[in-house]
Parts: sequence; C-alpha cells; structure tokens
Amino acid sequence: MSQNQTDSSSEALEPKEGGQAKQKVMISSYTILVIITLIVGVATVFLSRVLPGVTAASLSDILASPVMGFLDGIEVSLFLLILGGCLGIVNKLGALDAGIAALVRALHGHETVLIAAIMAIFALLGSTYGFCEETIPFYALLSATLFAAGFDTMVAAATVLLGAGVGCLGSTVNPFAVGVAIDSLASVGIEANQGIVIVLGFILTVASYAISLFFILRYANRVRRDKGSTILSLQEQAAAEEAYGKDATEKVETLEFTGKRKLALALFGISFVVMICGFIPWEDFGVSVFTAGGVYDAAEEAWTTMPWSGIITGNPVGEWYFNDASIWFFLMAIVIGVLGGLRENEIVDAFLSGAADMIGVALMVGLSRAISILMGETGLDIVILNGASAALAGTSALVFGPLCYLVYLGLSVVITSTSALATISMPILGPLAANLGFSPEVIIAIFCAANGLANLFSPTAVFLPGLLLARVQYPTWLKWALVPILTIAVASVVITTAGLLVL
Repeated sequence: MSQNQTDSSSEALEPKEGGQAKQKVMISSYTILVIITLIVGVATVFLSRVLPGVTAASLSDILASPVMGFLDGIEVSLFLLILGGCLGIVNKLGALDAGIAALVRALHGHETVLIAAIMAIFALLGSTYGFCEETIPFYALLSATLFAAGFDTMVAAATVLLGAGVGCLGSTVNPFAVGVAIDSLASVGIEANQGIVIVLGFILTVASYAISLFFILRYANRVRRDKGSTILSLQEQAAAEEAYGKDATEKVETLEFTGKRKLALALFGISFVVMICGFIPWEDFGVSVFTAGGVYDAAEEAWTTMPWSGIITGNPVGEWYFNDASIWFFLMAIVIGVLGGLRENEIVDAFLSGAADMIGVALMVGLSRAISILMGETGLDIVILNGASAALAGTSALVFGPLCYLVYLGLSVVITSTSALATISMPILGPLAANLGFSPEVIIAIFCAANGLANLFSPTAVFLPGLLLARVQYPTWLKWALVPILTIAVASVVITTAGLLVL
C-alpha cells in the first residue's frame, strides 16, 4: 500500500504541456469537516440570541472541538494505528498481495457473488450488534481485492458502507440501538415488544439490502466493461492506481502463495474473526461459553475470577471494545511476524510503516466527532430535539411517520452516538407517540431506519476514514450514493408508516 494514504486529492496534477493551467483539485474531506465545524460554531453565536437553551460557542470551544473529538475517539484511532501496523507486517511478507492474486484467479467471472456475500455478512452483523466502526479496515482489504478483479474502489467502498449501513438501518437486536431504545422507553413506563421490533428490522434490512445490491452491481458491471465509466475523479483514479493498480498487480502476479504466506494470511483472517466475536454481546443471546469459569461481582461490576476468554485482554469475548481489539492485533502482529520468519528490526520497521499509513485515517476520527461535540456543549442538540417534538404533536400516522423519520434523520447528524440519541430522544418522542396511539415498536424502527440512513451520508458519521482507505473522496461518494440513499429512504418511510397504520 502507498504511504500517501491520507488524502491524495490535496495534490494537483502536473501542468499540461503548453503552459495550460493545472487541473482543478477537489476539496479534501478534512477541509469539509473543518468548514462545517466553523459554521456550526458561528451559528451558535447567532442562535444563542434567539433560542433559549443555546449557548454561544467561544473561539476556544471551536478550536478545541477537533482535539476533544480526537480524545473522544482515541480508542478507535489507536486501534486503527495498531491495525495498520499489523497489516504492514502482513504486507512485508507479501501474504496479502499473494492471497488477493489467488482469490482473484479463483473467483474469475464470479466476483459479483463475493460482493453479494460480503454485503450480506456485513448486513447481518450491522443488524445484530451495530457493526459500523469495525468495518473501517475492510475498505482497504476489499479495495485491493476488487480493484485487482477489474472494478474501481467505489465498488469496494459501497460494498462495505452500504452492507453494514443497511444492517444498522434495520437493527433487530442491536444492543446499542434497539436495546438502549427499549430501555429508555421502559424508563418512562412504555413497554416495547422485542419480537415486533425484530420483524420490522428484518423487513427494513432485506428491502434496503436488495436496493443497495442492485445499484452496486449495476455500477460494478458497467465499470468492469468500460473503465471510462467510473465516477472517480482523475486524482482519485491516480491514487487508487498507485495503491491497488497495475504496478501492484504486476508485483503480486509474481508472488508465489507459499506456505508461510498462507499461514500469515490465515492468522490475519483469524484475527478479524476473533475481533468480530469479541464485539458481539453473546450473553444477550444466551451464549455463555466465553464466560465459562468466570465469577462476576455485580456489586463491584467486575470479574473477581476472569473467564478463560478474558486472559489476554482483561475482558471476556463478548465484552470487547476497541482497547481490547488493539491489544489483540498488537499481539497478533508479533505472532505473524515471528512465524513469518521476519527479524526483529524487520517486524518493527514494517509495523511502523503500516501505522504511518493510518495516521490520516486516525486523525479523521477526531475531526468527524468535533461537530457533534460542539453542538452538545452548546445545547443546540437538545433545542433541536424539543422543537421537533413540538412540531409532531397532534399529527396523523401518514404525517407523523415521515416527519418523525425526518426529525430522527436530522438528529442523527447532530448526535452521532446511537445509544446517546436513543437515551435522549425516546423519553420525549416515545410518550408523544403513545398519546397519539402509535406503536412504540414502530417508533424504534423509525429511529433505527433514520439513524442508519444518516450513517450513509452524514459528514459526522464514521465512514470517512474508510473512504480515505478506498481513495474515494466524500463529495464523490455523495454524488454516487445520492440515488441509492434516496431510494432506501423512501422505502424506509413507506415500511415504517405502514407499520404505524397496521400496528
């Protein structure tokens, strides 16, 4: 992979012969987030004069918000750096390149099956436990695979983002969305039926998955037939070519998929499987195998005797977060390097090189959180929520459904944490819906559907680092995804509004 992974669009192409002006360059994703942060900060100054509850952001608040955002997302950023280091060691061994070449040869003519399968897996994970931030490493892996198969990196980005996105949109048992929403409604005396929520979430997931797959495969097949039909800019094409293109392809074709490379790639793949298992709350599904042998003190909220699966990270599988994933991948980086036959200095150099490739991506995590932090500190998020609740009062199902969806869509851009949004909004909108005679299960479905859609386009969402790995700029993604997103939105509104009328 190229070390210029952070933002290739910031560089202009060389001047053309004859003294022609340089080609116009695309504004970077970093700059877009900084501009939005400044706009929000300035807006609070004016809104504080007319809206009670809004505090004007000071200059220091605005300037500190990216730093506070980075601190808020430090676990994710550190995980990305360590994951990059592990990937650097795998690349040093040539395992990933050789494996991709073998995969492309094996799937020749059947690459669309791979796209559909990966999307289905991500959708399942997204629906069951909110698999979203964890998808970031897959942008690079799938970009390399699909680019070598004749697609562009937009296909890879769309496969990962829409795959996990439609799963979150149709959350069934996602504890961070459905679980918190049900608990928040219970806190104000409203009981929701988990079974109905699962059915609604399943319908939303299947419908959104079908829509997304249609648009991705249509675009993917067009690009493979005609490279000139790509939506990527010249800068993005150059960056993708540098990272995943002809030179890399020629190199991997000469790499033999040796036993050591197979072992390294297998261990790298197992590392991802273990990480995914670590994030899934198994005990919520009645699975206790990972906590066997452990003794939990409810009063102290700690394990007095650690279960067998918690020996490495200090938390059993099923209770992991990004710190645990960082520990795991740091350990596996060393294991892969040693078993791959690398010397100590080669392991260190490869790890540092891989981590360096992730610096820009890690910084993007902080910038993407700065906006919501600024709005939370100034109280703008709560004011928006209260105003929206007042506007929905007294409306019919045909009006309440679409308007409630739009309200949650806007709030999801402001409040990026799914669990925080559920905690704040459900005690307000839940009783309002109950007074109007609407099913609380459908309100949860509307919340999940709108929040999931926002994760497909909002500049405050977590996918921007992934787009950078795929060498796709934010404006380009919006241009490509506009029609699929609007189609999914319409389908979601129709399904949830029908639910309000039926239930």
